[in-house]
Amino acid sequence: MRQFASSGFRLWNLGIEAKILYTTFCVLTLCGIVSSALYYGDLVGAGTGGIKSYYAGEAKPAPAVPAPAAGAPPSGPAIDVPEDEPGRPPIVVPMTYRKLLEVTHFHLFTMPVVLLIIGHLFLATGLGDRGKLLWLIGASSSVAAHLATPWIVRYGGGGLAFLHAITGTTLTVTMSVLTLYPVVAMWRTKPSARTPPEA
Repeated sequence: MRQFASSGFRLWNLGIEAKILYTTFCVLTLCGIVSSALYYGDLVGAGTGGIKSYYAGEAKPAPAVPAPAAGAPPSGPAIDVPEDEPGRPPIVVPMTYRKLLEVTHFHLFTMPVVLLIIGHLFLATGLGDRGKLLWLIGASSSVAAHLATPWIVRYGGGGLAFLHAITGTTLTVTMSVLTLYPVVAMWRTKPSARTPPEA
C-alpha cells in the first residue's frame, strides 16, 4: 500500500509477486464482468422485452415453437395439457419490492468495492490525467446508474427498460477498460527504460 501512496508510483514498478496477484485479480474480475453479461442476457433475453418482463412484469411475446413435420413420429410421451387461449399473454409478475431491495443490497456492497480496487489500479497506469478522469467518471456513473435502473423500470414502467440496457452496456465497456488497461500497463517495459531506436 505504501507504493500506491507515493506520487510517482506506476504499475510497472511492482515486483513480480504483486504483478501476478493484481493480474489474477483483474482477470478474475473480467471473468465476472463477462459472466454477468452472459447471465443477464440469459436471464432476461435479447432486447428490452426481457427487462420489461423481469422487472416491470410486462409480458413479452412467447418464442415461436416450430410445428412437427407432417407424418413425423412423436419425439416423446404425449401429455394431455389444455390448450392456451389464443392471444392470451403469459402470466408475469413484477419483481417485488423485497426482492428488488435484496438484489440492490447485495450489489451496493460489491460493485463499489470492485470499482474502488480496479480504479486504484487504473490510476497507477501511465494514462494521462484527462483520460483517467473521463474513464473513472464513466465507470462510476455507469455503476450508479445501473444500480438505479431496476427501480426505475419497476416503478416507472417497462417503457424505460432501454435505460437498463444502456447502463449495462456502458458498465461492461468502462469496467472492462479499467480492468484490462492496468494489466497491460503493469507488464509492459517502463517507458523511460526503453532502448531508443538506433539511427
